[in-house]
Amino acid sequence: MVRLLEDLDREAVGDDFEPQDPDWHAASWQTHNGHQVAWVVLDEDRVVAVAKAFLPVRDNTHLVELELGTAASHRGRGHARALLGRVVDMMRAEGRDTVVSGTVVRLGAEETWALHERAVADVTVSTRGLPGPGTSFAAAAGAVVVQTELRSQVRLPVDQDVLAAVEAEVGAHADGYTTRSWTGCPPEDLLDDRAALAARMSTDPPLGDMDWRPEVWDAQRVRDTYADWAERGLSVVGAGAVHEASGTMVAFSEIGRDRRSPTIAYQFDTIVDPDHRGRRLGIVVKAANLRAVEAAMPEVRRVQTWNALENGPMLRVNRAMGFVPVALYPLWQLKLT
Repeated sequence: MVRLLEDLDREAVGDDFEPQDPDWHAASWQTHNGHQVAWVVLDEDRVVAVAKAFLPVRDNTHLVELELGTAASHRGRGHARALLGRVVDMMRAEGRDTVVSGTVVRLGAEETWALHERAVADVTVSTRGLPGPGTSFAAAAGAVVVQTELRSQVRLPVDQDVLAAVEAEVGAHADGYTTRSWTGCPPEDLLDDRAALAARMSTDPPLGDMDWRPEVWDAQRVRDTYADWAERGLSVVGAGAVHEASGTMVAFSEIGRDRRSPTIAYQFDTIVDPDHRGRRLGIVVKAANLRAVEAAMPEVRRVQTWNALENGPMLRVNRAMGFVPVALYPLWQLKLT
């Protein structure tokens, strides 16, 4: 199953593919925030189609996040349709009514950035279908595109002149804020603030038409999440901006790396409290975090991230730091009736 999932990702992103250790997949089946269920189609002893569903258990218990794919050599035989039927049966039994899944579209960098600019000006651009593998299947199943995500990456080490220029843009905007960095779980005195910002990640970033509902976070949930990551072999570095007058962390950014795949890391959450936006704090924490990754994880050669196509402020920061497009991911939503 893992091999097929990797083959599908390799097909989607080409030279930007990075394999994951099988233990990574094994450790992700059961977490504090949810669990996974999978179905496969076998041709003798070979997995030729797979459906892997993540079922949230703390929030958004109405939905399932689904990976669904068929080996190129076995497409057109109804395998994906049969697997989706199994997923739907499971959802009805559990009282869930929403499936969210993604397809992949690869465009050139200039074409991708142009599409992004159109999405910033007209948010409905992010919910228009783009041709790619799985598009016709998703549409035939009754799903609709509710948002498009842009997967991008930056090569490390980041050009120091680029980072210096980005940080220079901050200037006096961030006066009155202190940057703090950590490895692993944030310090205890920042956990409540980290939880408050994590809750905002379910409401503040663009969600398009996706039926994603607010999440409830507290310090213990943050601890549980980091414990899950550690069990899965993830090393995480983070940086936060602390408002000096109040002592509150009002922005943070985190990057994680699987210890068994040491050359690639993934951007996790980055967010700034609404009351403190406009002070370039997104740049502050992302730049600090990239520097921390280079210092703590010198083997990392790439950092990848996902953002809503219409997320102008965050993609502006990423682009300035040298991130380039890898692929677009139209997100499809299917509502059961």
